[in-house]
Amino acid sequence: MKKIPTSAFAAVLLLAMLAVVQHLAVPGRAAEVSCSGVINDLSLCLDFLQGDAGQPSARCCDGVKAIYAAADTTAARQATCECLKSAYNMVNADLYAMQTLPGACGVPLSYTISPDIDCSQ
Repeated sequence: MKKIPTSAFAAVLLLAMLAVVQHLAVPGRAAEVSCSGVINDLSLCLDFLQGDAGQPSARCCDGVKAIYAAADTTAARQATCECLKSAYNMVNADLYAMQTLPGACGVPLSYTISPDIDCSQ
């Protein structure tokens, strides 16, 4: 898999954040989660997500746990899902790493992360 330099990753995440924030700014849809916060927490996991580390770091897992804790309502989970989905698609993270990250950090998920997940469900 091609590795993305940190500066390129930051630029891609910014674009993902803008796309998701614009999507979430639809009237009648209250986003309780900051996409920039989700992306900031997830950026700590870049080495693991791109296959450069065999295990997520403690800081990465702290970020994953912060994302999980913030997604405490249906609207927050849907907003978080959209953020993660956009970031995954733009950064080209390893799918297996993305799917195993929550469990490796001790965060239980009742669904499997995938690039085509329906965040409204």
